[in-house]
Amino acid sequence: MDKNRADPLITIIMATFNSSRTLKLAIKTVLAQDFSDFEILVIGDACTDDSEEVVTSFNDKRLNWVNLPENSGSQGVPNNEGIKRARGKYIAYLGHDDLWFPWHLSTLIHFIQETDDDLVHPLIGVISPSGLSSIVGSPSNGKSYNDHFVMPSSWLHKKNIINDCGYWGNHLKMYLGVDFEYLRRIHRSGRNISCIPRLSLLKFPSWMWGTYAKDYNPGQLEYSKILKEDPEKIEKQILTESAVLLARQSKPRKKIGQVINELFRAVKYGLRDLYGRDRWPLKQILIWRFQRFRKKLKIKRGLSDS
Repeated sequence: MDKNRADPLITIIMATFNSSRTLKLAIKTVLAQDFSDFEILVIGDACTDDSEEVVTSFNDKRLNWVNLPENSGSQGVPNNEGIKRARGKYIAYLGHDDLWFPWHLSTLIHFIQETDDDLVHPLIGVISPSGLSSIVGSPSNGKSYNDHFVMPSSWLHKKNIINDCGYWGNHLKMYLGVDFEYLRRIHRSGRNISCIPRLSLLKFPSWMWGTYAKDYNPGQLEYSKILKEDPEKIEKQILTESAVLLARQSKPRKKIGQVINELFRAVKYGLRDLYGRDRWPLKQILIWRFQRFRKKLKIKRGLSDS
């Protein structure tokens, strides 16, 4: 750390809501980083559990707790509050149910300073109750970040992107996730986004795990122990499992019915994009469909659908 610089280099924003058990594990992986020039803003979305006690129990001056007065139901509002309070030149995010490898921040900050990109992210291991679900990296051939989603827990971006891209949007007025919309907006503004080909995040999707259910037993606990004891071991394990997943994706020749269905789907999406997703009435239909989808996911997460 530069002793002549009062502000931290990185501000880590952790949006959270009533999941103190996983929050504690996530914070532990931040404090275990091999890079220490950061502040952590834990922004509660009107939490009513013991999240504040969990944060203060670490007794670390880099940790800051803020609890919003009203629940928004989306990470966008807490993230915006964090950005407004951030003192760092760079912003990183960590979901309260996700885990970083010890080299996450050091790898990202070295890369973004070397390349001068605007947003960088590593490889992501998506973990389901049955094990590795997928690996997320850079867009596949022919795609861009306009249609490729990368979880925010993996992002490190320059704080000044808000000059071009603004803040996170209103999730109630969108036809896709608030995080996906923000990533697309960054891409469409002309900002550079890059992927570092090293695994440094374990993502535990709350809809897969039912994170908010009262009887939830944190699946992150076992992974957290291994990350502390031997992070290289689990890195190798996950990369090996990802190779097995990739091999299983090799499929026999498609039947004519499958080809026709895929062609029909491609034409449908092509016509939708040609018309423009932001035009009336298509935009309103897409918003309605997505908001209905969000309610279904809330139930899977263990939350009320209201």
